[in-house]
Amino acid sequence: MSEYNINAQYTLLERAKVAPDGKRVGKVLDVMDKLGVRDFLKDVPYFPASHGLKHRIARTTSRTASTRRTFYKGVERSDTPSQVLWMDVVLFEQRSETDEDHIDTLENGNALRSTKDKQKAAAMQEDAVNAFFNDRVTSGGEYIEGFLGRSDTLSYPGYSTTSLPYCWNGGGSATLGSIYVIDWGPDSNHAIYPSVRGGKMGSLGIDVRNKGKEPKADTDSSTATYYIYVTQLKMWIGLAMNDDRRWFRIANVNCTYGGSNTFDETLLIRALNHSRINKGSARMYVNPYIKSQIDIRAELKGNVNLTTKNVFGEPVMTFLGIPIRTLDETILTAEETAVA
Repeated sequence: MSEYNINAQYTLLERAKVAPDGKRVGKVLDVMDKLGVRDFLKDVPYFPASHGLKHRIARTTSRTASTRRTFYKGVERSDTPSQVLWMDVVLFEQRSETDEDHIDTLENGNALRSTKDKQKAAAMQEDAVNAFFNDRVTSGGEYIEGFLGRSDTLSYPGYSTTSLPYCWNGGGSATLGSIYVIDWGPDSNHAIYPSVRGGKMGSLGIDVRNKGKEPKADTDSSTATYYIYVTQLKMWIGLAMNDDRRWFRIANVNCTYGGSNTFDETLLIRALNHSRINKGSARMYVNPYIKSQIDIRAELKGNVNLTTKNVFGEPVMTFLGIPIRTLDETILTAEETAVA
């Protein structure tokens, strides 16, 4: 979002929107925030990447069967086959610029600057959560491979394909969304940040740097300059997925209430039992449409599977003990392409 400045026709009328008396800034409410982002980022544990901007994961791919040895018979040597994966750390960055007199002529100008910076930090957090689900590395080197890209083919026990990670079929054909169940932890799924930073992390992974004042060229003149206050915001983050059995997706869920192939408890129970998810560290993520189906189901049935417990001091609905989180429909949409 561009900043107002004098050379961009920042008029007194514009100034009055934030400073009615010309001195004090009124409270600016951020009404653009996306649902569930901060809850998601509190759920996710952060660990330093093993190799700077890269994180190395070595997985076993099979286990050698034991030898039933008899006396005076030897045992063949064997190795444990493994697979090495590399996960990337990516950089989200924002730059905040404000004309110095926009700040200096206000009684509490730093409050306005702080508000602008917080809004940019919130946008970075939303972009990071969106990337965790919807990024694909095919888009370029500055992208990660998100959950959706890793589960874009149906695969589950009883289906023709049973490769990991599991992607179950909700059966819908229109207004489609997904349910994700993710187990968070150091040996399952977690966020990564550069190890070279020595563990330095700001609020929810954001590093805010006050760069002071800088000269800026007037866009309408090659010789005119003015000074701006600059804030640089950085968020280094990546997604490490150690064990593909510790998460799954139920795709093709009809998001239209009252239709067929909507939220299916039976399918969810099957998916949980075939996974290796630890219910104590797992979270379920849905969009508002599917969450509404869940809430109505709980109300109508007095459902014993759907209960409430405290998570970070707040009451949260759970399914078989797994907290259910609602994410904004711009992140988990109701317009997904059908997965086949």
